[in-house]
Parts: sequence; C-alpha cells; structure tokens
Amino acid sequence: MKLFQILLSLLSLGLLAACKKSGYQTKNGSVYYKDYRMDSVDYKSFEALNSVFARDKNRGYYRGVELEPTDGASFTAVDDHYAKDNAVVYFCDNYLDFKLFETTRRDKIIRVIQADAASFEVIGSEYAYAKDKFRAYYQGIGFAVADVASFVPLDPQFGKDSQVGYFQQAPITGSDGMSFAIVSRNFAKDKRTVYYCWNIVDSPIGGVRSGVHTIPNALPDSFTAVGLYYATDNTHAFYKDTLIPEADPATFAQWEELYTQYARDSSRIYFQQHCIKGADRQTFALLTDDYAQDKQTIFYQNHPLPKADQTTFTMLEYGYAKDALHVYYEGKILALADPASFAMVPNEANLDAADKTNSYAAGRRITQTNQP
Repeated sequence: MKLFQILLSLLSLGLLAACKKSGYQTKNGSVYYKDYRMDSVDYKSFEALNSVFARDKNRGYYRGVELEPTDGASFTAVDDHYAKDNAVVYFCDNYLDFKLFETTRRDKIIRVIQADAASFEVIGSEYAYAKDKFRAYYQGIGFAVADVASFVPLDPQFGKDSQVGYFQQAPITGSDGMSFAIVSRNFAKDKRTVYYCWNIVDSPIGGVRSGVHTIPNALPDSFTAVGLYYATDNTHAFYKDTLIPEADPATFAQWEELYTQYARDSSRIYFQQHCIKGADRQTFALLTDDYAQDKQTIFYQNHPLPKADQTTFTMLEYGYAKDALHVYYEGKILALADPASFAMVPNEANLDAADKTNSYAAGRRITQTNQP
C-alpha cells in the first residue's frame, strides 16, 4: 500500500509539473494561470489546450484572461498566438513595448476582424501568419493577396503566392510570384528583377518609412548580398538600389560586419555608394561617427578634411572631433569654437558640448556662457 501511495504521489507531481509547464494548474479546487487564480472558470469542464490557451464549457482563455465572446465547447487553440471557436478568431501575444522602454510584459488580445473561422489556418506559426479562404493575416491583421490558396510567408517581411511577391504584406508591383525569392533582409529577386526593400530601421530621419525599389542593371541569376546594404552580381556592385560604377564586383565586400556603410574592393574604399577619392587603401582605418583616416588624410564619410591636423586630431562624441586648430561637427568646422577648451558636457538635456565662451547642441551654437 505504501508503495502504491508513493507511486501515486510521483504521478501526481508529474501531472502537476506538466500543468505548470503549460502555465495552467489546478489546486485545491481552483484553476490558476501561474500565480493568478481564475475565479470565473468552471472547474469541472476546464481544459488547458496549450501553454497559453485554455477553455471550459462557457468560454476560452488566454493566459488566464477570459476571451469574450467565445463558445467554450468549440474553442480550440490553432497555435500559441491564434485561437478560434465556431465563429470568432483571436490573435493574442505577450510582449514588451520597446518604444516605451518597458520591463513588464503585457497581453495583446485582438479579435481578428472578418476572419472565417471554419477555413482559418496558421501558415507560418514562427512568423504569426495565417489565412482563410478569403485573405491572409499577419499578427491578426488581414491583408489582400492575389491567390490566397498559394500564399506562403517567406519570413516576417516577405511572402509570395503564384502571382506576385509581397513585402510587409503589400504586393510588389510587377513581381513574379512563382520565381520570387529572398536574397537577404533587404534584397529580393525574381526571374526578371532584383528589388531593394527597406523598413523604418533602414530609413533616414524624415525619409519614407518603408518601400520597394527595383535595381536597374542588376542581374537576378548572379545577384547576391555581400553586406546589409551592399550586393553584387557578375558585373556590378550596388549600395541599396544604386549602382557603384567604379567597383570591382569580384573583390567587393562590406568593410566589416558591424560597419554597414563602408565597403572596399581590391583598389578602392567606399562610403555608401561613393568612392572615397584619394584614400590610401593600405592604411585606411575607420574611427567613430563616420570619421576615418589614412596615413595622410582625415575623412568624414567620403569627404577629405584638408584643414584637419592629423597629429592632433582627436575624436570626441556624437559627431564632434577636434585638433589643435579647429573643432568639427559631422565633418564641418565650427568657426567660433575654441579647441583648447572645447569638451563634451554630460547629463544636460539642452546641450551636449561647450567651450570657454559658448555652448553647443548637435553642432549648433546655442548660448554664451559669459565667462571672463
């Protein structure tokens, strides 16, 4: 009898551990999601469906939260983000809002508008894509596709069907869906055309947040990415959607993994699509904030700084640098700045640098300090 009780205890612990692994557990006649007691749940009919979704005879639940309206008898988990009953589809997520610098996760629960529950299916669970007989969905938001039956996601940004390719859930005009393929995070191609595709991360301040450009002269058969924004084919090199006419594609490569705006080939150095004229390839070295130097010249991006004194040139921060004679901001001389006293100013909201006479913010002279 004692052995039976031990085995029963071990079995109970195993079941409890399994429930805990799902996030849901039953204890002392109550149901819990982690440490939250679900007071409204029907204990007798409660069933955990996966790690986050559950149901009882009355309704469905996400991470212990009631989903209304739902039919408990037909409620089912499609995956860890989508669930449905015989009439309603939900998309749910537990996330951190990095834009608000949050450290506490919050639940996102949305009813998937116009979704047809009967035909609704997940087609890319790792990407939060789904479809029904009418349209496709990304993170619960529906979007039109040319041929829903053949639509497949390729990654979170790209997809295709039998007719066209898609970027950020929008069709790429003129693309061929049957041959459409991802090259890299920012490049895609089909049998006729190569595309540069960008989102808000790639867009300059004040620029268009996302879009697609075709790349003239690019050869799809040999096109390959050689960096985040650089690519080559058999006869050309490119920065984003721009041809670099001087570049040798056979030896062309991004400078290093972390330096995505610089590249080189066997004879030249490049900033974005610009050849850095006069740069000595053998001694060229990157500094910070888009400054660089070789054995005789200081550069800002692709521009030489002819007045810079290399022997005293010193990098500061936030685009500032100085030498014995001048102070620079993003490669431009600050005419009234005093290099001897110029220094960064930490922990000030309205300025970032100062000398004995003036204060500066983003290279702009903003106040006089009135010091003797």
